Amino acid sequence: MNQELEEISTRLRALRRSRKLTLTQVQSQSNGDLHAVSLGSYERGDRALTVKKAIEIAAFYDVPLAYLLSGKEAGAGMSQKIVIDLRGLRAVGTLAQNHLTMKIIISFVTGIIKVRQDFNGEVLSLRDKDCEYLTITIGCTYAEFQHYLLENKLLFTAK
Repeated sequence: MNQELEEISTRLRALRRSRKLTLTQVQSQSNGDLHAVSLGSYERGDRALTVKKAIEIAAFYDVPLAYLLSGKEAGAGMSQKIVIDLRGLRAVGTLAQNHLTMKIIISFVTGIIKVRQDFNGEVLSLRDKDCEYLTITIGCTYAEFQHYLLENKLLFTAK
């Protein structure tokens, strides 16, 4: 239990420092909702962090609560594999000239195909890291990415 508390405290300090903020600046930018003294105590592990305060801190730093508490985003270690239907992607590709998300997906998938030298396939399995990079690039969650693929008929499903 102590190790988890130390990790949360370390993560709190790292989040603040990554944004190049002092404790006083956090207090000021949060309109006093996050007090410098309290935040410093959380960062040192001297004070218990309530769920309510953890939610406020996660919102202030714009990170998922799951990341603040565990260091991992919700959905990390995804169980369902993403398999892209390359035939569908080729069909949509010509229509997606002005759609940035689709252009990113097409470019990314094309790059993976080249790296893996998998030129004959009709489907492409994305690895967890592939999905992680794509969702970061597109700016969505894993679930939103899955939904986008389903909506555009790009998610291969066995019949």
